[in-house]
Amino acid sequence: MDIESLYMLHVLDEAYDRLKQEYLNSSVLGPVRLYVAKNDIDKEFWALFCALIDFQMPVKKILNPMLTGFVTWMEENGLKFIELIHDQELTKKAFNVFQWKTNGIVKTGFMHRFVKIDDIISLFQVFKKILENYGSLRTFIKETYNNSLHEKEPMEYVLAKLVKLLINYDGKPPLIPIRLTSPLKRLNLFMRWMVRPYPDLGLWDFIDKKYLLVSLDEGICRVFARAFSLKIGMNWNGVLKATYFLRKINPDDPVKYDYLFSRLYIMGYCTKDLARSKCYLCPLINICASSQIPIKPKARILSKREQEIFEKYLKAYKHEIDFFAIEYPLGEYSADAIIHKSNCENYIIEVENKLNYNAIGQVITYRFLYFKIHRKLAKPMIICSNAPKELKEACEIEQGIKVIEVSN
Repeated sequence: MDIESLYMLHVLDEAYDRLKQEYLNSSVLGPVRLYVAKNDIDKEFWALFCALIDFQMPVKKILNPMLTGFVTWMEENGLKFIELIHDQELTKKAFNVFQWKTNGIVKTGFMHRFVKIDDIISLFQVFKKILENYGSLRTFIKETYNNSLHEKEPMEYVLAKLVKLLINYDGKPPLIPIRLTSPLKRLNLFMRWMVRPYPDLGLWDFIDKKYLLVSLDEGICRVFARAFSLKIGMNWNGVLKATYFLRKINPDDPVKYDYLFSRLYIMGYCTKDLARSKCYLCPLINICASSQIPIKPKARILSKREQEIFEKYLKAYKHEIDFFAIEYPLGEYSADAIIHKSNCENYIIEVENKLNYNAIGQVITYRFLYFKIHRKLAKPMIICSNAPKELKEACEIEQGIKVIEVSN
């Protein structure tokens, strides 16, 4: 594996490990996991329902608080999701009366731009027939998967059979994707939830995750085009093209990084207008072909104020430090310092009076240069006397930059 590919794998894995808990907070998987199901059969249908309504609606503002409110209502009334599948009147009542809150405002009932309660009742009739004919969704999927292993793409075969099953059982409810040439994002997302381990559900371990396919949407297409110069269409060929690319990076678990790519546009870091994108906060900035990092060579000597800040840090943390060097050379640039800690971790350091975007740009560039020169990772750290709370949180969550404030 060449140095660029190796670094790409390191960046993706490190970002995945750091952000997987955030995955639950900013995706519909959050309320999916929140629901304490009666059994796996109950959980399967709840997960499929949540995946099918995950379109054309803001997740953090609407879908997550609404679905969380619905889970709370079911628990308060001693109900399980599977009971709604068998009772249309109960379904109508449940989706009309439950309450939920967004931005401090209490809402009542189910809300969606394209899905109405009658559509949900129609979908539940489909679920009911699956239960009657197969006993569970797992039974149908496992049987279909076992018959698919001779196919080039087993999950392509499984999804095609699942779509046909859903269509044959009912008319044309809008929740069911009926065009096999479409990306089938919601069904690929559902399969990811069911197969992969935590933070996904990991209920269907009979499917090898190497066969999973990317849950493609326009935002991920944009990220692939900018980060990897890979143009992908919003169609089934695009799904395969994206999946083949990721299999070159991680053959055993290619969709592991789906959430990283979707987070970039969900959080507004990678916008349609590149000029408005917040590249500094993007976890993929060091591997993105389109990233905007205006780096300028720094002076070889720390300013007096920067020296004072760094000396205060050394005094406070001297028991953790084995070695340090200031103005550490990295090609034509130099990092303010490098530190080796007693736990064998290396940190590449930027020192600033106040945490700012330029400091972020500097240290993430030095992180890449250090790897390129030494073939090993150094963790980024910014040492400062003042760090605005929101910017500090963004550094630590999105970039994995450790921010240390030293008092005046």
